[in-house]
Amino acid sequence: MMLLADIGNTRIKWAESRDNQLGGYGAAVHAGTSLDEVLTAAWSPLERPTRIVAVNVAGNAAAAALAHFCTRHFSLAPDFLLSSARCGVVVNGYHDPSQLGADRWAAVIGAFLRYGGPVCVVACGTAITVDAVNREGRHLGGLIAPGIATMRKALAGATAAIPDAAGEVAALLGLNTRTAVACGVTQAAAGLIERTVRRITAELGTGMQVLLTGGDAEYLQSQLTERYTLAPHLVLEGVLVMAEQRT
Repeated sequence: MMLLADIGNTRIKWAESRDNQLGGYGAAVHAGTSLDEVLTAAWSPLERPTRIVAVNVAGNAAAAALAHFCTRHFSLAPDFLLSSARCGVVVNGYHDPSQLGADRWAAVIGAFLRYGGPVCVVACGTAITVDAVNREGRHLGGLIAPGIATMRKALAGATAAIPDAAGEVAALLGLNTRTAVACGVTQAAAGLIERTVRRITAELGTGMQVLLTGGDAEYLQSQLTERYTLAPHLVLEGVLVMAEQRT
């Protein structure tokens, strides 16, 4: 069994690979707590894997915590995957391929493997990212914007009278400040996604598949005019492909 992990800024996600089939999915919030404690609770019951492969965008401390836990508990060092110039037929569009986040690169690979091109990946988490891939598998670039919680916290931190609207349910317009913030950040995120996808579609054609992934994907799907495809395990699917390339 190979254990795959995606360490984001807020959550760690994982899956088990047996005979190149993913299963045993899990996720846990690690932001604001000890990643070692999170892993101890979530991974200690797992059987010992033959290999541990991860993408990490949460920084050196998270990487060190994962490595420490895996060495202590499984007697294995994790293999951290990085973005590359290409993976199979998928070509990284960044001028410096190493600057593309490893999670975004994995999602692009997973998307093209599953659907071919053209395909657009919209990741909705701490940040909202959009990446496009053409019919030939060339990554055309992407954008990065604040996610819903990040926008909400930024407003609360930059103003004297606006509270953090965590937990508020968004409508179109709010009748109090907290609800108005929830409405505003939701509409900002939904508008960004719809406008960007519309313009990419104009470039690549109406046959483009649009995939939503990330912790806020299901919520934002409910706020969008168009119904896109939810792909919650897209990064891990790409990690599996990347891991096989490095075998």
